[in-house]
Amino acid sequence: MSVPTFSWVLPRPADSRYPGSVPLHFEKKLLRHLGIDPLKDKILQPFGGMGEYGIRCDLRETHPLAERFGDKVKWKKPDYICDAHDLPFEDNEFDLVFCDPPYSTKEADEIYGTPPVIYKKYIAEAVRVAKPGGFIASYHVVMTPRPDGTTYHSRIMLGT
Repeated sequence: MSVPTFSWVLPRPADSRYPGSVPLHFEKKLLRHLGIDPLKDKILQPFGGMGEYGIRCDLRETHPLAERFGDKVKWKKPDYICDAHDLPFEDNEFDLVFCDPPYSTKEADEIYGTPPVIYKKYIAEAVRVAKPGGFIASYHVVMTPRPDGTTYHSRIMLGT
């Protein structure tokens, strides 16, 4: 089975202006691509302290780079303080789960001051809380494995 592949080139920086943020307009374009209505559909961002849409989760209330970057970090307090590896939500609750984790143990530690992320654990949680027929978007610098119990919708290669 072939997977439709798209190539998007988007501007940098995002409004949040901190290392690790998604490019400007990425979230809007992703929602349009998937047919997700942010006013009607339920969206979860387990690593989304800076997410523009849906319920945003993070490990802390304040951004770890606020001291270093000051006002350049446009931070919104997350809706939930929780770990993406153990989400406090019911099964089959969200139309879209958008995962944008730190891309390595080194990045988790140096940029965010957080413990390492474990792909198999956080992606299993994303699958658990996504509705049947819903979407899981995995934003990463490498092609991540297809989560168990899912099928590919599309692959998006992103340039800035």
